[in-house]
Amino acid sequence: MAVWQYQLNNVPKKTILEKYGTIPNELLINNEGWVKYWEDIVDIENLPEPDFEDAKTIKWWTGIKLEIKKTSEQIDKLVTRANWGQDSLDSINWKGNSEIKEDNDCFLSFDPKTQIIEDFHFRADLRKKENITIFLNGMLNLCEQNDLMVFNTKGVLFESKTELIFEDLKKSNAVKFLTDPKKFLDNIGEIK
Repeated sequence: MAVWQYQLNNVPKKTILEKYGTIPNELLINNEGWVKYWEDIVDIENLPEPDFEDAKTIKWWTGIKLEIKKTSEQIDKLVTRANWGQDSLDSINWKGNSEIKEDNDCFLSFDPKTQIIEDFHFRADLRKKENITIFLNGMLNLCEQNDLMVFNTKGVLFESKTELIFEDLKKSNAVKFLTDPKKFLDNIGEIK
């Protein structure tokens, strides 16, 4: 992930309510568990399932049918398909052009037999206003239409509402970097 990107992970509101009985403010992300997980990886091609539960390992999409073809066609209107993984049967990748400051991307993985989503997240390049007004707003509209919530890299959970996301975006490392890169880099060891 580039420092100028702002990432959001998509989860169905229905399964959050089923799991917690209410909508929490934050979902747990086990950063220590992930550090240990990646330390033990030998074969990057055959990744094992993590042995802990957090917002990234929970199977949020079980029992949720989101039309992958229709959803991918909507995303196609916002960002181009990546040139890698085009023959994949279990994922779709989108990647904008970083050279013209449109480094927006999206990733959607799914079980090829059941068509149940396994991971769905996107990242907006904050270097150009158009990335926010077109790509980020477009993705949030797609999420809202499908009753999806989003959580940021810290696990903070949001309704797919632009005004909520913009408040979080202002506090993000991406905005801190773009506002004052030198200060950001000087304080990099203090970022949490």
